[in-house]
Amino acid sequence: MSSTENSPAGEHVQTGLPVEEKRVLCGTGKRDSEESGPLRSFLEFSLGGQWYAVDLGHARRILRPSPIARVPGAPSEVVGLMNRAGEVLAVLDLEKAMGMKGEVRGPREEGGFVLVLHLGGKEAGLLVDAVEDTWEIPVDKILPVLETVDSARARFFEGTVARDGRFVGILNVSICLNP
Repeated sequence: MSSTENSPAGEHVQTGLPVEEKRVLCGTGKRDSEESGPLRSFLEFSLGGQWYAVDLGHARRILRPSPIARVPGAPSEVVGLMNRAGEVLAVLDLEKAMGMKGEVRGPREEGGFVLVLHLGGKEAGLLVDAVEDTWEIPVDKILPVLETVDSARARFFEGTVARDGRFVGILNVSICLNP
């Protein structure tokens, strides 16, 4: 199965369309509940067998990884730099940043993606295995960070959502971009 088949982002990943355009074109953006009240929108993805989500307002693009140049002396969570339409994009390994014992990651094997996040004028890409979907959820359905998450990693999360029979960790984008 190709990586395009692993992701609802489909052919839009290759063109690097903004996430909001992908959401409209693919017809994604499920609402988890019919309840009223303040909602938050998320983009869900997988990494190392775990499920994560980021606030959709911080997600800019989903790209296929192109050659990534290593940066000598950079912290271990910095995979390197990638050329994105003539602009330089720092690419980060979230598993390394969180101190997880995942495989050593370099430029992803065929099938991975770079999820480009933006916060306060800073943009960087996270290596992810698959991009799942976008969805909305009432704010009151967001749970605290699970107690089973060790304290060193808990700072990377702002909460948890129970969704489709699994827990999805909601990432704190500020910490992810500045580990």
